[in-house]
Amino acid sequence: MRVYHVYIDDLRFTFVDRAPVEDFKERVVEASRADGAFVSITQSSRPPSEVFVTSQTKVRIETATLPREPSERGQGDDEAFWFDFDSLG
Repeated sequence: MRVYHVYIDDLRFTFVDRAPVEDFKERVVEASRADGAFVSITQSSRPPSEVFVTSQTKVRIETATLPREPSERGQGDDEAFWFDFDSLG
């Protein structure tokens, strides 16, 4: 499973679909070419928000692949994954 981490200055947003990332990239380019503009961010790991983007804003996009482990039933084609929050304690 692929995820996309978008870093905007000191903020990080995580997307699981490529389409919202491509749309975001287009809007960032438009805003940076203008005198600056607010760019909305939706469908990310954070609540929907807006960031102000100028030509000085640092934006980095990284692609990460989450490891896929075969399930106990031997079905390795399942794209879903589970995270055990209790294991953090």
